Amino acid sequence: MKKIEQLARVSEYNFQKIFSVLSGLTLGDYIRKRRLSKSLYDLRETDEKIIDIAFKYGYSSSESYSRSFQQLFNISPSKARKEQHELTIFPKLSIRVQIKGGIQMNYLITNKPEMMITGIKESYPNITVGQASIPKFWDRFNESDLFNQVINEKSEHSPNTILGICLPREGEAYDYFIGVYTDEKTTADKLETITLPASDWAVFKAVGKVPEAIHQTYQDIYESFFPSTTYTQKKAPDFESYPLDLNPMSENHITEIWIPIHKNN
Repeated sequence: MKKIEQLARVSEYNFQKIFSVLSGLTLGDYIRKRRLSKSLYDLRETDEKIIDIAFKYGYSSSESYSRSFQQLFNISPSKARKEQHELTIFPKLSIRVQIKGGIQMNYLITNKPEMMITGIKESYPNITVGQASIPKFWDRFNESDLFNQVINEKSEHSPNTILGICLPREGEAYDYFIGVYTDEKTTADKLETITLPASDWAVFKAVGKVPEAIHQTYQDIYESFFPSTTYTQKKAPDFESYPLDLNPMSENHITEIWIPIHKNN
């Protein structure tokens, strides 16, 4: 990952996120499927032992390799070697980022001082776990008494919104924080207050139903905005801002996506 960071000139966390948006799958899933596809060739075209093939492709035992192989191909490695089943491999991915014409992107560049946010958080070891867990986190939050507790912390001077914030940690681990703008640290037992650092931000408007409009806007950001500008995403918290007074299933719903940026020389 250190080599990837150097080549891509973005942090591991941001690379994982961009890869997921552009390809539709996580980097971990892609690597796992490519390794298993390459191992199929070794099973059928060489006399290597299955345990040696397992070690070659990063598995700690033949059992863990066999489980992953079975999940992808619906057949065990030993049967794949002995029987000539027709199996579909996972091909090498080629991502071509294009600067598309005709896309109207609603965005602005702004600078903000430190922002205090009060709410609750969950921690995830990687993008894969986070993507599966965040919708459930929102469901639990919306159905609990924590929703009103958090809303009551909102500054009366702030927009009528609630935020979903990604807070990168070491590697691809990150925290996800649901909260509101606030003027002072909370004293509530179940809540906490964080401070987002001062930064330049690119702010985009995703117009339409959640989550479809958000997914499409992220794709436009990484396919069109960053390749065609001199801005780069920082390794810093980014967030989505959801209006509290609009139906997220409405075609007119507007979600703001805030991405911290710096300008390349």
